[in-house]
Amino acid sequence: MSVICIASPKGGVGKTTMSANLAFAIQRLGHRVVAIDFDNQNALRLHFGMPLSDSSGYVEELDSSIEWTRLAQDTDSGVRYLPYGRVDKSRMAYYDQWLRSNPTLLAKKLAPFLNQSDTVIIADLPPGPSAALQALSLMDPMIINVLLADSASLSVLPEIESGSFYGEDAKQRTYFLLNQVDMRSQLNRDITQFLNGRLASSLLGIVHRDEAVPEANANQMSVFRYAQSSSVAADIDSIARNIHRLLPKMHVSEYKKYS
Repeated sequence: MSVICIASPKGGVGKTTMSANLAFAIQRLGHRVVAIDFDNQNALRLHFGMPLSDSSGYVEELDSSIEWTRLAQDTDSGVRYLPYGRVDKSRMAYYDQWLRSNPTLLAKKLAPFLNQSDTVIIADLPPGPSAALQALSLMDPMIINVLLADSASLSVLPEIESGSFYGEDAKQRTYFLLNQVDMRSQLNRDITQFLNGRLASSLLGIVHRDEAVPEANANQMSVFRYAQSSSVAADIDSIARNIHRLLPKMHVSEYKKYS
């Protein structure tokens, strides 16, 4: 399981920020990491220092023969990054249709990354069910749901747990992390306690609210570089280590079928 989908039942939960920082954290544990933006908001690029003027991405290259490994950008952290790109609505619709018409096409595009030893793909997905998640599901990914300690996240939890949200096959590969927890709030404390009991081992960890996160984002860097000794960096590192323990030893040959 070298594909990790960072998902969320709704927007505004810090999914993209978690995608970027988990990519940094998992790379620090010794993995090759490729972070790929599957969200048409094209926001993951901002966490890797990509210039605002750079509109390049893989979506505009769907019909070309160029390998996506050549489109990936190197970053100072060692994480490689593949941007969605800035495209119009018609191209976004074409991409969704491309994914739905033959989901194995995506696996073939990603195979050159996964054929490299000890590579982990971090997929930043759009909120809710998506064509990208459907296509990635063929690769047996780990699905990590980013939740907030609020009533909106609680309301969709039964759908996720039952398999009706992402699909029945994903239930055994679905995990959670709780983001932006403020222990000064009684509601946050109550919901955190409830989710700890409800989710048990599928809850990978809790990320406490910390101003270091938006400040790091504004400076286009990870919290590990911006505030290495912060509590939030320790939170994310702990979650990354839990993920690391769950990743089985993958053999390159397992992805040769998509080449």
